[in-house]
Amino acid sequence: MNPCRDDSPRRRVPRAKITVPGPPSDFVSRPRLLGPLDGRGEAAIVFVGAPAGFGKTVLLADWARRRGRDAVAWLSADADDNDDRLFWAAVLESLGRCGPVPDGSSLRQLEVPGEPSTDLAFLARVADALDALPEPVVLVLDGAQEITAPGPWHGLRELVRHQPAGLCLAVTSRREPPLPLGRARLADRLVEVGAEQLRFSTEEAKALLATARATVPPDEVGPLVARTGGWPAGLRLAAASAVRHGSLRDFDTGRDTAVLDYLTDEVLAPLTPVQRELLRTISICDEVPAGLAPVLCGRADAEATLRELGEPATRVVESGGSPPHHSVTPLLRTYLRADLQRRAPDRSRTLHATAARWFAGHDRPAPALLHSVRSGNPARVGELLRENAVPLFLAGEHHVLRLALTVLENRRVTADPLAALISAALCLEAAETSAAGLQLARAEVAWPDRPTAELTVLRQLAYSRLTRLDRTPVQAVRAAEQVDERLAAEAGLGDLATLHRTAVLLAPHDRAAARAELVRVLDTAERRDEDFTVAQCLTTLGELAGYDGDYRVMETLARRAEARRARQDHFRSLQGAEACALLAYGALLRGQPADALTHAKRIGQLVGDAPARAAQDLRLVAETLRGAAEFELGGWHAGLRRMRRARIRLGTGRACPAGHAALCAVLEQRAALRLGAASQAREAVRWAHPILAGSGELLLMRARTQLRLGRHLAASSVLRSLAEDGPPMALPWATIEASLVGVQAALAAGARERAVRLLDEALRVAEPTGVRFPFVFAPPELVGFLTSRLGGLGTGERFAGEILALRRRLRTPPMPAPLTERERSVLRLLPTQRSIDEIAEDLTVSPNTVKTHVRGIYTKLDVRSRREAVAIAQERGLLDAEVADFTT
Repeated sequence: MNPCRDDSPRRRVPRAKITVPGPPSDFVSRPRLLGPLDGRGEAAIVFVGAPAGFGKTVLLADWARRRGRDAVAWLSADADDNDDRLFWAAVLESLGRCGPVPDGSSLRQLEVPGEPSTDLAFLARVADALDALPEPVVLVLDGAQEITAPGPWHGLRELVRHQPAGLCLAVTSRREPPLPLGRARLADRLVEVGAEQLRFSTEEAKALLATARATVPPDEVGPLVARTGGWPAGLRLAAASAVRHGSLRDFDTGRDTAVLDYLTDEVLAPLTPVQRELLRTISICDEVPAGLAPVLCGRADAEATLRELGEPATRVVESGGSPPHHSVTPLLRTYLRADLQRRAPDRSRTLHATAARWFAGHDRPAPALLHSVRSGNPARVGELLRENAVPLFLAGEHHVLRLALTVLENRRVTADPLAALISAALCLEAAETSAAGLQLARAEVAWPDRPTAELTVLRQLAYSRLTRLDRTPVQAVRAAEQVDERLAAEAGLGDLATLHRTAVLLAPHDRAAARAELVRVLDTAERRDEDFTVAQCLTTLGELAGYDGDYRVMETLARRAEARRARQDHFRSLQGAEACALLAYGALLRGQPADALTHAKRIGQLVGDAPARAAQDLRLVAETLRGAAEFELGGWHAGLRRMRRARIRLGTGRACPAGHAALCAVLEQRAALRLGAASQAREAVRWAHPILAGSGELLLMRARTQLRLGRHLAASSVLRSLAEDGPPMALPWATIEASLVGVQAALAAGARERAVRLLDEALRVAEPTGVRFPFVFAPPELVGFLTSRLGGLGTGERFAGEILALRRRLRTPPMPAPLTERERSVLRLLPTQRSIDEIAEDLTVSPNTVKTHVRGIYTKLDVRSRREAVAIAQERGLLDAEVADFTT
């Protein structure tokens, strides 16, 4: 369209005001939001409403670009649009630039009257012109909160009331505009996108960070989304901060001045001075219970102001919960708190002291202790510890306890036996047995002549826990027997003592009785909100369910334990690692190796390099499960190497719990045999043999070996011994695996009826427990047999269908044909640059034989040259000494 003449009745409109904005440099398209916009159907109004920084403009601009820039009339609102004539001039100019508006349309020639929004004839002409369009247009009014004058809104309401068929009005605003949204909603002619939909998911955040080239580890993205609440602007600020500083440290601690500037200009600037000061004041608290804000800021209207700040237009405060509380949004709170501490440290300490007194007076010991720590008052910290250390420990408030104990340690406060015992208990929960021993020694030095029941029981529990984590089972039993349950009940530690004694003394011998005791303790602990005790009970019950083969129950209990622990701090936690191990184990058995991999990685994070025997055992399980998951996802050599490394690191001659040994050996041998690493398979069995002597798992592994050697009758004979003699098995699911090994042996021997019977048995046992792993990752011949039996499996039909559907979804690549012993021997010599004749001489075979092996290597590795063979072998770990050679 030609630009308006100077003498035109319309006023000139800046091109940028009516042009669809381009995408930002870190743009990420969001199909899940574009879908509802594309499918708007007969919608008359689209409303995208959220506070600043939620990506409203970015979303509608992306939508407009997808529709074609000429198909959307765009208008970026500003303060000038409060002038009614300027506003309508801009609207008509924007509509006139649209492709669907023909050259002869009156929209291109309409004059803007003096008071257009009250000129019904003018509005009718606009509506008629829109109705006459050959196809509808979308008019986007972006940033509509800038229009505060009533005139333009009155005119838009009249225009929408006419419901011109050729118009869809799309509005972005920080607050709900004065349009007939209710009527459109009732008529199903409104599409709404709010702040909750605009929040980034973890996957979208990963895409944003990748686009911005921000180096943020994948496992940190989820917590980052939680800290920012998925706020798009917050995530963009985080990405920019990570690019500038190489990590999120400055962003997370409130030290990135660029982020502070954005928050000040875009979030705080529209607020009144009173509102800004209130936010700064209450930022010292993670949560502000009703009644605390007036005490902190000295204003009676503080609660009402906080409710205003929680309205959709600003939404910098979140309110709700039971009991009711307020909280500044996490990112803003972090920066306000850091800024207050930097600019007015004395005032910050005073506010913390005030908060500490308020919380103590309202029987909230955890925040009272936390704010006392932050106020820098060690004397008050010591008092609160003496009064509340044990209840806080049972409640899982370990982070607060650590901070308080650190204050006393740094201020060289005289050693107190209670503080030392609590410190020892915290060290033990992190599997830091050496540090726990030092704290117990401190407690002994300060031990009173007449200790209280609480001190006595705490010491008994600490020594018993230390022994359980780092000594032999016999020593652990002796230590547990020293815990006085009667005295523990008097001291308010009865449940913890019962939990500990049950896990050590009762669970190994009578799981039913142990389960009953644990359920009783769990019920009591849940009523008292003792999160630590609850999580310990749930994890132990989960372990018992795993021993019984109730894997669905095991996972449910582990998830509940994780949910309880999520309320606590994210410090190293043996209990948390144990719960993650159950989740990783359960995910693998369900045939979900990716989930198993995620949980297994977290085990390592939660135990770190803690020296305790229990931590070492968990690291073995974690790395084995991780290796097994990698193996089934197609990382065969890497997964196998990981499993072997984990076993070797535990050390030869070092016994671990039978259940752990069974799991690790069964998984490693299974993978090694499938990949042709028979020597590693034998190595895993030899390692487990002393621990598993007389177990069914040893017979299962022996049957696998016989099958791998082609001795089908021998394999079947071993499996019959397993079925008839019924030796104990630490892994209930191993009976399913044994049945499937029997199916393979029967098929190889041509005994189809036996194969049918064993497959039906395996499905019957597996379905109630949800164990899919042995089926989903079975050899091709077994999967083919299962497929051929569809339609004749009876009650196992549905479960078999689920297994095959899961296998299709996983799409794991086919396993490469294993190299033979001689091929591996030749492969190891290829990087040495020896000639064929020299290799033949080294191996005492003929050159033609070496050439045959080389051809076999090339075929199996899908390469054409020696150099390619070496490169692929190195990539797959075939030249790594840690993967043993295949021997028959």
